[in-house]
Order: sequence, then C-alpha cells, then structure tokens
Amino acid sequence: MSQLQLLQQALNPGDVVDTPDWVARDMVAWFSPTGKILEPCRGNDAIYKYLPGAEWCEIAMGRDFFQWTTQVDWIISNPPFGREMFGDWLEHSFEVAKNIVYLYPPGFFFSAGSRLERCRKDGWLRHIRFYGNGSALGFPMGNPIAAMHFIRGYYGASSWSWYNEQTYKTKGE
Repeated sequence: MSQLQLLQQALNPGDVVDTPDWVARDMVAWFSPTGKILEPCRGNDAIYKYLPGAEWCEIAMGRDFFQWTTQVDWIISNPPFGREMFGDWLEHSFEVAKNIVYLYPPGFFFSAGSRLERCRKDGWLRHIRFYGNGSALGFPMGNPIAAMHFIRGYYGASSWSWYNEQTYKTKGE
C-alpha cells in the first residue's frame, strides 16, 4: 500500500521543499542524534548525508514511512509541510521513535488545538531551533521555519534557540 493510500490524501508538490545544506548540518550538530536513527524523508540526501549509518525512507524511492514499524532512537527529517498531513506524520513518528526532530513551520503546528492535543497525548515539544523565514531559506513561504524536537513521554517545559551564522563563521567554517 502506498503512502497516498495510507493517508487517503494526495501529496501536494508544494509540501516538498529541499533542506538547505547549512540547516541540515546544524540540525544534526545541534541535536546530536545517537543510536538507531531514521531519516523518513530522504529526498535529495540533505540531512541523510550527515547521518552515517542511518536508516531511511523516501516514498519516491519506494520506501513508505507509514509502513515503517521498527523502533528507532531518533527520527530527524524535513517532512511534508501540509498542515493536514503533519498530525498523521507526527503520530506515526511517536509510534516508532523516542526522539523526533522535524524541520517545520512552528506556526503550522501551533495553529490547531486538535493537533496540539493529539501530540500532547504521546509526548511534547522539548526544543525549537529557529532558522529564519522560509523565503530566506528558499522555501515557498514567509513563515518562520524551525527544527522542532519532540520526545515521546516528555511533558516538561519547552525551550528555544536561534541559529547564529556567526557562531559557525568564528569556528572557521
């Protein structure tokens, strides 16, 4: 069964946006995933290339994330941006992973009470790392974009940080 059949909705090409290399590199460095890792939206390998030994899914390559059932320690990815789809995406992520990091517009996540309640039953948001407005990242929107770290079974406070390009420049990168 394909992802389209599992979700019962068509994928919107506008929901697929390539992750800038600097964002992918920072996401992996900042959250430092360890153990068994899954990249469920491999796409053009932007994030995956920074995750040596990670498992992967990519619907366009015949590996449907919604058919993945093996437990992993971490999921880190840039999932489809569709607001309607993200609730299903996050729910399945909580079924297979303890830690979940998704590059996503936080406003989309926080814009629906039902989505918040659905997420809160499984765990909560531990950290939000902001990267800037979507248009500055080459995304087809002006909404803020952030890496959002969810933890299954976590119900504590959420923290946040901003990516600071100068931090990397001073390290010689």
